[in-house]
Amino acid sequence: MLRLRIFALWIAALCFAAAAHAGTDGQLTLAADLRADAETARKQAIPILLFYSLKGCPYCEVIRASHLLPMQREAATTKPRVIIRQVNLQDPATLRDFAGRATTHREYSQAQKISFAPVVTLVDGEGRALAEPLKGAMLPDFYGAHLDDAIAQATAALKSTRK
Repeated sequence: MLRLRIFALWIAALCFAAAAHAGTDGQLTLAADLRADAETARKQAIPILLFYSLKGCPYCEVIRASHLLPMQREAATTKPRVIIRQVNLQDPATLRDFAGRATTHREYSQAQKISFAPVVTLVDGEGRALAEPLKGAMLPDFYGAHLDDAIAQATAALKSTRK
């Protein structure tokens, strides 16, 4: 019975994500130059949120559409809480890492020991973790609270290192 309820919640969340996706371009900013993002993050004193995703992953789409895209849109009109970048686990697209080295999304994911999706990490300008990563999709009703808690933890960790 519990499995049926969880399944029904995920179906509802997927429907919500599809509806949300229809009204947007559905794209997060892809990671391209993490060293440049780190400089911006340092200047603004905010963490970097890395969203590790897989093409065709329905759980990734739910998180992207219901949480991360709204945050990205909000950041365009207000002071952002985080810099959001998507890293595609299997993508051979080029990426400059925090040290300025050329790599690919796939190689960077492997170097970070990320082997499944979705995973959200919050890091500082050196790429160091500021909070526990959010692994998997969890229950949709609680994901936003977990994400907000992780962002608050990461922001507090940044502030404590700046003193």
